This record gives sequence, structure tokens and C-alpha cells, in this order.
Amino acid sequence: MILAMTGKGGVGKTTLAALVINWLVGQAETPVLAVDADSNANLHEALGIDLGATIGGIREDARKQAQTLKGVSKQEFLELRVQESLIERSGYDLVVMGRPEGRGCYCFANNVLRDVLDRLTKNYRHVVIDSEAGLEHISRRTLLSVDQLILVSDCSVRGVHTAGRLSNLVDEVDLEVKERGLIVNRAPDGEIPPIVRREVEVTGLPLLATIPLDPNITALDATGSAFSTIPHHAPARMAIEALLERMFACRQEIS
Repeated sequence: MILAMTGKGGVGKTTLAALVINWLVGQAETPVLAVDADSNANLHEALGIDLGATIGGIREDARKQAQTLKGVSKQEFLELRVQESLIERSGYDLVVMGRPEGRGCYCFANNVLRDVLDRLTKNYRHVVIDSEAGLEHISRRTLLSVDQLILVSDCSVRGVHTAGRLSNLVDEVDLEVKERGLIVNRAPDGEIPPIVRREVEVTGLPLLATIPLDPNITALDATGSAFSTIPHHAPARMAIEALLERMFACRQEIS
């Protein structure tokens, strides 16, 4: 399964992506490839690991060294560096997209990276993508297809409206998405107010889950701790895990 999360900034995409990865590893649904596709990379912090090389940095190196590479094509150089940039942990690997660090045309490098990542994902049972707001990497076709697109919103009309626009963008760029749905995050007392629920209905997106506002998450955000340390009884963890159990049970029934 290739699962991608997106939504407007600050709605908790990275937190939920980290919890999804934790659950997959805990269920032995491995190997997992985690892709931090946000230019403001912080999935590594949520997972509690140090940041290594980024794809943006690799792309910049390829641009600078294009005239000096001897006996190695730019494609071979990029493929080797992407493999080297993988941060390996028990049950999952992490690749960080990052952002371009210099000026110039990255069209060729983007095309090569698309091919490299497409081949790379085939080595994993599941891929979890923490996408930046606006679906930039997906709309550029850096990643070719998504099995499950989860649009994340906070418990606000504006957030849900943004999720609806992003869903429309998926159709505009003709992205291959097999299934999509909405998660409303940080709902007070786990309930969506009527005005927000009406906006959810307007989007036409299936409501996959409502994640309650959880003081455990707030505390970890304040200290910068890894989300793997969230207690198993924490409301947010229980809600996302219940969704994943339903999602994977449905996939097994279909298969």
C-alpha cells in the first residue's frame, strides 16, 4: 500500500504519519518506506531519528557536478546517492525529499528521481508519505500513484475547505489515486461541531476518522519527543489505530 497524507499546514499530518508508521512496524507489516515529502522536513523528529542527506541536496550536488562526473552518468550518480541517503531503522527506512538548495533547472533530475523512487518503492511492502500542503511533489509526479490518499484537516471549516480543494487538485492533475478520504484531527472531546460537519459533507469526501484533541500529543510537541512514546491508551493513537485496523481488514477481504 502506498499511503499519502496531505492537508493545509499545521493540521497534524506528520504526527499521524508517524503513528501510522509505528502501527505498521508493530503489526509486522514491514518493510515500510517512510517518505518525508515536506520541504520543511520534520518527520524524522516525529520518529525520533537524526536527519541525513535530503533528495533536494542530492539534486543540487548532481547539478553542480554535472560537468565533473567521469565514467558515471547523472542518472547513476543520483540513484547511488538516493540509496545512500536512506536512513535505516528496525522495520522501516526513511527518505527525506527536502527542497532544492540552489537556482537552476531541476527538470532532468526530477525525472530521474521519479524513476529512482518508483523502483525503490517496489522493494517495500508499504510506503507512507508525509506530503507537504499543496501536493507539490505529487502534482509534479515525483511519486506516480497512491493507493490511499488521506486528506487531514483540523476541526475547522477552513481546514476542511482546504482538504476539499486539495482533493479537487488531485482530479485536475489526473493523479492515480485508488481511494481517498478525510480525517478531522484535534476534535474537542472527539466531536465535530455541526458547522464543520456540514463542510465535511460539502467536500463529498468519506470521513475516515475523527481524531480527538489529545494532551499527550500536545505534551510531545512541546518537548520535541518522538511520537512512538505516546501511550497506547492515548486517544489519538487509539483512533488512528482503529482506522488502520479497519482499513487493512477491508484490504484483506478484497484480496
